[in-house]
Amino acid sequence: MSGHHAVLLLGTCSSQAKFLFELKSLDTKIEMLKFEVLVISDVRKIIKEAFLKPFVHQTKTLVIEANSIATEAQQALLKVLEEPPLTTKFVLILKSKEGLLQTLLSRLSLLNNISFSEMVTNDVFSDFIELSLADRLEFIAKITKNKDVETIELLRDGVVKFLTHNPLAINREVLEMCAITLRQKGAGKKMLLEEIALTIACGT
Repeated sequence: MSGHHAVLLLGTCSSQAKFLFELKSLDTKIEMLKFEVLVISDVRKIIKEAFLKPFVHQTKTLVIEANSIATEAQQALLKVLEEPPLTTKFVLILKSKEGLLQTLLSRLSLLNNISFSEMVTNDVFSDFIELSLADRLEFIAKITKNKDVETIELLRDGVVKFLTHNPLAINREVLEMCAITLRQKGAGKKMLLEEIALTIACGT
């Protein structure tokens, strides 16, 4: 199941307080941005910020509230949503969908059409758990051989999010141990990821 990098909420920040409260419980840096009219110069600053990796948190979430969005700004925003940075999520809060370009709407997921956990799970981990066990092990062998640190971190992040939204997950202790140890220097990444692959296979 694919992850979602951009979510559209209809209303205001105050009316979406429950969602924002849940968002704060996750390991993500939240940046709140509010505009009367979102113009292209604002979007350029947002794009620049989106590509800066968070220092402490696993991901960052840009919460953008606006009364309206200029057409040029929508076109600029569309570009970053088509190829979003892996560590950044977007939450767009508008009073209505009126005036939005169809192309931009196609890149936004209405929250009531997806589960909250879908929005915060990254594509790499979502695709990983859809693989057969043999394909998971082959994938792990490839990324560890190539020392693909970014993909390894995304898999670890996916495990953390999986545990957050599945408190009764089978073999939870094993997955927690692997996720913690993956961050330690000198840890056997391949062995830990293989343990994750096998553990998830047993629980599905």
